[in-house]
Amino acid sequence: MSTPVSIVIPSLFDPEQFERSLPPLLAYLGQRAAGDQVLVVDDTGEAQLEPWLSEHFPTVEVLSRKANGGFAAALTDGVRASQHGLVFCMNPDVVVHGGFLEPLLSALEDPVVHSVVPRMLLMGDAERIESVSAVRIEYGLCSIEQPGLAGRAEGFTQGECAMPYAIGGAMLMRRDEFLDAGGFDPLFEPFYWEDVDLGWSAWRAGRRVLYVPESVVEHHHRGTIKTRIQENLVRAMIEKNRLLFQWKHLDEPQLVEEHLQALNRWAIDAWIGDEREELIWLALALEQAEEARERRTSLPPAKRSFSEIQAQSEPRES
Repeated sequence: MSTPVSIVIPSLFDPEQFERSLPPLLAYLGQRAAGDQVLVVDDTGEAQLEPWLSEHFPTVEVLSRKANGGFAAALTDGVRASQHGLVFCMNPDVVVHGGFLEPLLSALEDPVVHSVVPRMLLMGDAERIESVSAVRIEYGLCSIEQPGLAGRAEGFTQGECAMPYAIGGAMLMRRDEFLDAGGFDPLFEPFYWEDVDLGWSAWRAGRRVLYVPESVVEHHHRGTIKTRIQENLVRAMIEKNRLLFQWKHLDEPQLVEEHLQALNRWAIDAWIGDEREELIWLALALEQAEEARERRTSLPPAKRSFSEIQAQSEPRES
């Protein structure tokens, strides 16, 4: 019998997304006949999803949160309420292809592998692979590069390869391992960079994250967060958490020095250029600087340095 999996879907209320994503998922799970669970986490704070899902998709379970807390908190609550030892985290705008779980399950049989991510086709376009990522540092600041969205998708269609992290909206992981580690770090709430931190922490501990192109899903991105939260606030969270990620994980003197120099240049340039938004991003991160320091000091001894993780998690084209 196939290994049962809990599919956990954090969501704000968007029926059109579920009308697209749930039918192929439920059809495939029915064919698997493995006793899989589908659990939607209602993060509206108003229990809007359960009546609609009960009417249209009665086999889907719903966990309603008392207040909106963002992606990381909703997903962690969903994993905590899940039934099975393996959990596939899925955004509501992800549409799965038949057979997507089997290659992921096979890759996760290796105990060194922490989590796995499928080939995610942006808007269903085979030439735009969203789940291939690399962490870069340029002039002292981290960024995410996605070669599968930059004309190089063909090189990532065959063969597993290392990845710095698995996208939180489409990753398979072990339930108890995730919860024993505390789930996503609340440092990065309400959203963005929490999945990067999770994968990076696994690499730091001597584990690996894998990209599995034989497993295919589609991401019909509609930017749910951006339809409910002002764009400038979304950008602020991205930039704040980008800094917090570095403050938590940079562990080599040269990288730290380069980062401090970059922060100094950034602040001066933003002040001279009256770039008030950029100063706000920095101020928001500084408000959590002590919290980031506490996370940093509580980390166990690293089995890989920041630079080693960068090198070993670099996605390789086939």
